[in-house]
Amino acid sequence: METCKICQHECEQEKDICSNCRELIKKLDFKTFNEERKWIEELFVSRFNNFLLIFSLIVTAGFANNFNNWKSIVFYFGSLLLFFCWLPLIRAYHKYDHGVRILLTTKDFKDERNQIEIMQRLYERRKNNMFKTFTMSKWLAYYIPIACIVFLIAVGLGITFCVIK
Repeated sequence: METCKICQHECEQEKDICSNCRELIKKLDFKTFNEERKWIEELFVSRFNNFLLIFSLIVTAGFANNFNNWKSIVFYFGSLLLFFCWLPLIRAYHKYDHGVRILLTTKDFKDERNQIEIMQRLYERRKNNMFKTFTMSKWLAYYIPIACIVFLIAVGLGITFCVIK
């Protein structure tokens, strides 16, 4: 059995989309769904921007204070705070990713095929090349936040062990 491309549940027979998702998609209006996708995309990007803003404030606070005994604690606490700011970002990414999957894997979307045909062609090309797992949204949701959190922990350890002053 294969899994559904949208909800990741097991499909009946050899279908791309399970029957529950297919019924939900039939009820969707394209304009309403596309407006929802745009809103979720803006939510995702704004949460990423907030994440970077908090990261920069923590780095500035860590290096700008004059209390040598507290510098490493600022970075450790900052990495914990950044981790908790990362969780809503991941949740917004999953909502955005599911919306894009619905748009790109559904061939006939209520007679509005021309509006998403270009996106579907790009998606099909990406599926067949060596960069099929590369998406910018995945970088914004996982790789960049993990690098920021690891950076804060590494700087905190560097200050603790007197490598960085």
